Amino acid sequence: MEISTIVNRDGTVTIPKEIREQYGIPEGAKVYCVMNGYQLEMRVIGTKLPQSKTKYVSGFGMIKSDMPSVDPHFGL
Repeated sequence: MEISTIVNRDGTVTIPKEIREQYGIPEGAKVYCVMNGYQLEMRVIGTKLPQSKTKYVSGFGMIKSDMPSVDPHFGL
């Protein structure tokens, strides 16, 4: 699934409704943003995986970048 969203003036990003529903992300969920090279990972605690209807577990998501991959040893 690939859905775009926009960063507003104060830096807020809305997680699209389809993703919130699929992963069971409730209002007030804690989201961790982790920088991983040129990728930004969003890790949401206390969500349910898409295939789970009843069991709540930790999950995570990743924002896809259109940037080309970079050698992790570049510039060292």
